[in-house]
Amino acid sequence: MKQDTDNTMRSQDKMVSNLDTIPAIPGTMPQLGKGADETLAQLAPLAQSLPSATPPSDLFAAIERELDAEPKAATQVQRADEGEWTKRSDLIWKKILTRDPQSGRCMYLLRCLPGARIKPHIHDRSEHLFIIEGEFWMNGKLFTAGDAQCSMPGTEHHEITMPNGCLVLISA
Repeated sequence: MKQDTDNTMRSQDKMVSNLDTIPAIPGTMPQLGKGADETLAQLAPLAQSLPSATPPSDLFAAIERELDAEPKAATQVQRADEGEWTKRSDLIWKKILTRDPQSGRCMYLLRCLPGARIKPHIHDRSEHLFIIEGEFWMNGKLFTAGDAQCSMPGTEHHEITMPNGCLVLISA
């Protein structure tokens, strides 16, 4: 038992002494290594009261597997020829590209044929849009291909008109 305690103390001494040798990196807190001897003295009784333990032989391999594992939330990919266009009205079609089940947010394409209209509405969450092609009128302003716009929650839109049609990428 005495040897286990000595080994534990040496391991702690080495770990704490390493804190003082860490070079200062901009934005870090090098002072964390100061006072390490006091911390070690306070922790020594606790370390002595712990039973000896040997880590499993495959511990580091298990840690590496976890670090190298695929992310928990896989990346969503949808190819251009995948997905379905659904009819929202006579002149408006929607194709969902991605959806986040946790937040309910989604990214989608909105294809508006010439003469399409979207009735007045208020946004309950933020909406980002980018006009890929065509144009539309919203709140008295003309938006054309390449324009982007963000509507914050509570934003009210009057009727949106698309005299010549458009294709819009929306994240909402």
